[in-house]
Amino acid sequence: MREKVLFAFVFHILFFSYKGMDCQKGKKCYFCIVQIKRLENMDYRGRLVSIVILSLVAVVPLHAEETHKVLVSTAESVNQKKNHTEEVDSISWKYPGNVGLNANQAYFNDYCTDGVGSAASVDAYVRLNANYKKDKVMWNNGFSAQYGFIYSDQFSGGDDVRKNMDNFALQSKLGYKAAANLYYSALGSLESQFSKGYSYEKKDVNNLDSAILVSNFFAPAYLKLALGVDYVPNQYLSFFVSPVTARFTFCTDTLLSDNYGMERNSKGEYKKVRSEVGAFAKLVSDFDLLSNVHIFSSLEGFYAYNAAVQQYNENLIDDGVYFDGIDAYLQEHPQMGLYGDDVHGWYVKWKLELTLKVTKYVNVSLRTQLKYDNAETKANKNVEKENRQKTADAWKLGYPVAKTQFWEAVSLGVAYKF
Repeated sequence: MREKVLFAFVFHILFFSYKGMDCQKGKKCYFCIVQIKRLENMDYRGRLVSIVILSLVAVVPLHAEETHKVLVSTAESVNQKKNHTEEVDSISWKYPGNVGLNANQAYFNDYCTDGVGSAASVDAYVRLNANYKKDKVMWNNGFSAQYGFIYSDQFSGGDDVRKNMDNFALQSKLGYKAAANLYYSALGSLESQFSKGYSYEKKDVNNLDSAILVSNFFAPAYLKLALGVDYVPNQYLSFFVSPVTARFTFCTDTLLSDNYGMERNSKGEYKKVRSEVGAFAKLVSDFDLLSNVHIFSSLEGFYAYNAAVQQYNENLIDDGVYFDGIDAYLQEHPQMGLYGDDVHGWYVKWKLELTLKVTKYVNVSLRTQLKYDNAETKANKNVEKENRQKTADAWKLGYPVAKTQFWEAVSLGVAYKF
């Protein structure tokens, strides 16, 4: 009540002293009563603005009625903005996302020395999110998928159209606020692809591209369950660290098990699931660099405490045994096993997307991914068949070897963001 009386007194002094008016001392002043009633419906900012405007009365010659109108409209405007802000902040669920279609094309006629043939590619993507935040609870859920094709008249082997992009990912992260910008969090994620993927490096007897299966639906697939802490200083950055993460690798197609370090059981059959426990970290940045330039970056890594990735016996490689000659060598050396000790699995993956908005719906994008996973291997299918020389290079001997994986795509596309 003291605060209301103080504000009313300031109203009284400023207004009546300027107009040469005098209120009835010792009696109730009607103006003061009206201002007190209005102050009851104002927040602190509304009251402060009202006093500032009345102070200007001493400089700007307004009539009492005009001053009263300005006061009321200004205070109501301040309160409306506050109510709108509170209404937006009170929304617990938000559903941001975007969908888009990208394409690029190239053509060289028969007389060009800079290139040959023609090629075109197209891919579609979708990103959907459902995010909840209220009080100390934060729960972020996301689904993303991408699928694309590439055409070239230079492809041989009968496949002019090939799949060049295929992935989907689900993620859910639940956090409870522990301190400023810090959350105790639980994370779950699943990653795989929709359909079969092929490599076309090997040439057949007719020197045509030979399709080699390298992936399939849930071959591989990765499931992670993690407990840790999440540092979220603002809406553009998140750094999640987990000392306890369970990672499950699925490979439902046994033809591909060797490519992903899957272990064999006592019967010599490939297991379809590999379980690992280790440490995991993920840094995500998502922001507008400029009004028309957007950057998304995701860097993550995992290291397993237990050794569960199967590898071939290094003694075979040291002895220079070619991969296609292992069976004959083992018959001559039965004391030597095919596989050595399991190793600790680990990987690092960095995904970067740079989007330049041309119009509201048209953009140019650069997308890249850099990845190394010591369990994801690929064999050299172009090993020399004749004049073989002894070497300890596993790749030259034809063994499946983990390599650094990289891809990039620059494209023109249309996108809708909501």
